[in-house]
Amino acid sequence: MKAVRPYSIKGKFLCSIIRFICLFLGLFMGKKWARSIEFEENPRTMSFGDLLYFTYKYYFKPPLLPSDESIIQHFKRRDEKEETFETILTVSIGGDLMPYELIKPENTQHLWDEAGADFFGSDIVFANLETPFDPGHKSGFVPEVMLNHMYFNTDETTFGIFSGNGSYKGYDILGIANNHSLDMGEKGLRKTIDTLNAKGIKTVGAKKNETDKDYEIITSKGIRIGFVAYTYSLNEFLPTPGREWMINDLSLNLPGCDIEIIKEQVRQCKEAGADLVICSMHCGNAYQVYPSRQTIDLFQRVFNTCGVDVIAGAHPHNLQPWQ
Repeated sequence: MKAVRPYSIKGKFLCSIIRFICLFLGLFMGKKWARSIEFEENPRTMSFGDLLYFTYKYYFKPPLLPSDESIIQHFKRRDEKEETFETILTVSIGGDLMPYELIKPENTQHLWDEAGADFFGSDIVFANLETPFDPGHKSGFVPEVMLNHMYFNTDETTFGIFSGNGSYKGYDILGIANNHSLDMGEKGLRKTIDTLNAKGIKTVGAKKNETDKDYEIITSKGIRIGFVAYTYSLNEFLPTPGREWMINDLSLNLPGCDIEIIKEQVRQCKEAGADLVICSMHCGNAYQVYPSRQTIDLFQRVFNTCGVDVIAGAHPHNLQPWQ
C-alpha cells in the first residue's frame, strides 16, 4: 500500500521557518499574547502588529486565556434549572467547510466513520460553506503555508468529501456569508448559489437578485425552521457600490455594530411563517480558546433584540465555550 505524505517537503520547511520566527516573537511577546487580543481581524484594516499576532496564533500557539478574566466566569455561569425535553425535530449545525489542500480522497476515507451517521442523520443539516463553489473557475485550496492572499474555490471532489463521501444525505442548507464569499468575484458567488441549488441545497446569507428573499425556511415534521446568515468581513473585497444587497456583510467585530438589518430579516422570516429562526454569525477572532468580549456582547444583543432563537457561531476555527 502506498503511503500518503501529508505535507510536501517544501511546505514542511516553510512551516518550520515560520514557527521558528513565531517562537522568536513569542520570547518577547509571549506574556502579552498568552491572552487574546481583541481587534477587528479584517485584512482591510489590519496593522502590521495585528498581522504578526495573527501569524503567531495560527502557526505557533493559540492564546489559552481570554482578553479579560471575567470571560472565564461568564461561561462558568450555568442555569441550574433542570428541564426535560421531548425530541420532535433535530438540526445539525456544522462548519466551517474550508477547501484545505490536504482534504483529498486518499486522506479522508474514514473521515465520517464515527460522526457521519449522527451529523447527517438529523432532520435538517446546516453548515457554513467557507468557499465559493464555481465549477467554471480553477479550484483554489488553502495551502500548507499562507504567505499571500488566498482565493478559495472548491470542486466536486472536495465538496463530496464535505458532504459525507456519498454515504449520507448531505446538507439541506448552507450559509454562504463569510470572509471568502467574494474570492471568485460576484459572478463566482452567483455560480455558487446556482451550483448548490442544482444539488437541491438551499443557500442563505447572499443572493443573486435584489428582489430575492434574505432568509430561507425549511419545513420538517410540520415545523418551519428559518435561517439567516451574516459575515463580519469580505477580506480585501467590497461589494460593487449599489449592489451591497448581494451579501450580508456587517461590521460584526466592531463595537456598536448596527444590527437593524438582522432585526428586519428575522421579522420577515417570522412573518413568512418560521416557527423559530437560526442565525449564522461569521465573526469573532480566529484561533482562540475563548471568544472576545465584543463577540459575547454582540451575540447577547442579537439574541435579546433581534428575535432569533439560536445563534450559530462561525469563523474561529477553534472550539469555544457555548452558552
